[in-house]
Amino acid sequence: MRQKVNKPTDMMTIPGRIYPDQDARERLVSFMRRFQAAKRTTYQALRRGERPGEIVKDLYDKFFPNARWCQWAVEDAKATIESQKEQVKMHVADLEAKIEKSEEKLERTKDKLRRRGILARLDKLRGKLAYWKGFLERDEVPPAVFGGKRNLLLLQEGKLSKEEWRELRSNSFYSVGQANQKGLKGQYGNANTEVVFDEVTGSFRLNVYIPPEPENKDGRRRKEEDWVTVPLEIPVRYRSIFLQHLLRAGAYTVRVVRKNGRFDCLISFPLGDDVPVNKDLPMAGIDLNPDVVAVTLVLPDGNFHISRCFWCPELVYVSHEKREWIAGNLAKDIAEWLELLGIKQVALEELSFAQDHDTNRLFNRITHNFCKKLLFNRIVVALRKRGIAVFTVSAKFTSLIGYFKYSEAYGLSAHQAAALVIARRALGFAERMPRELLRRLSPKEGWKPFGLWGKLFGLYKAARKRAIREDKIFRGWGPTEWLSFMLSGTG
Repeated sequence: MRQKVNKPTDMMTIPGRIYPDQDARERLVSFMRRFQAAKRTTYQALRRGERPGEIVKDLYDKFFPNARWCQWAVEDAKATIESQKEQVKMHVADLEAKIEKSEEKLERTKDKLRRRGILARLDKLRGKLAYWKGFLERDEVPPAVFGGKRNLLLLQEGKLSKEEWRELRSNSFYSVGQANQKGLKGQYGNANTEVVFDEVTGSFRLNVYIPPEPENKDGRRRKEEDWVTVPLEIPVRYRSIFLQHLLRAGAYTVRVVRKNGRFDCLISFPLGDDVPVNKDLPMAGIDLNPDVVAVTLVLPDGNFHISRCFWCPELVYVSHEKREWIAGNLAKDIAEWLELLGIKQVALEELSFAQDHDTNRLFNRITHNFCKKLLFNRIVVALRKRGIAVFTVSAKFTSLIGYFKYSEAYGLSAHQAAALVIARRALGFAERMPRELLRRLSPKEGWKPFGLWGKLFGLYKAARKRAIREDKIFRGWGPTEWLSFMLSGTG
């Protein structure tokens, strides 16, 4: 079965910063309050099932006499709703995995006190699962707390002032890029938040259009005094690629966020990664794990070339800021190594919500989706910045196929072998089952290769449960030992 090759989302985000003076700061903060109020109004209207067109008209009368800002408030609220829907799916998948793992532990636990604790945990998990599944069954979106649920609890406890709470709920605005629209100085790419480069000083400026209050509508033409111009700082490592995008008059989206007294300016734009898979060139496969990223290079004929592991054992233990720093440096190291080898195309697994769980909190933290998603995004951006095409393939059975088909043959770890399968899958190779495995599985007539791997996966999963139940020491087992255990009646 040949797997479909896709492209990950083609967007890059530049972390800039603006430095407004006192007057500009007051105007920007006031506008943020209006924009966030419009976003909250839109969110509730969308949850009630109102149409976006009607919502835009309502926002035009209540908040902005400017259709673009109204549309962008609606788009921002839509993004929040989509994020909530994905979060519901993730919670359901995570809770189902936790319940399955807890039920397995309950089966092999004899101690009464421990069984009571596991049963209590199961009751709690099933209650949570029923709550989140209810949103899927009713096709509803859970309520969102703008400003953060934790901050709301602090407000209720008197540990957060009302002024601080208002600032948390009115701290950003969002402007979608438009390639055919220009701003105050005629720069194409965004109509209401225009980025301008001054060739004389070598600096950037951000021009923000702030529409008048709804009661002060005096015509629809934008006036120069309605604009706020502030210095914009772009990190050196992003300047050249962003300047190229501005010269092409490409669209870019701007989000300004106020946090701890500073104004961060996040600029997003597509990199134009539309290159198809070239089957005459080598392909690198990347297998992402919380503690190690395995990279394996495959030749155009599908044969193994070279492999390397990039270790990051501290990624799951450190703070959020340190985690971001580690992921960024790791992605840079991987991209530079591939660039040095002359690789022009890379394949990764498509992200999914499925993950392993345990009743152990530390294990759940290690296997959480966040680290994998963070690494995925950082690696994709780092590769595309260097002109390397990025593709995604289905993650189904990649680790299993790599482990039982390639790990012993090439002396690779399970992660490196999985990366090998990912690269081969992107080049269009279908993974046939080796003759030795076919002989031992004895498939029925008409079985297809992918179905056989599914059968082997079921046997392997059942064998792991049996090994745990029988207290087998299987940490040092290889594919041969596992096959012997899986296919033996007594173990």
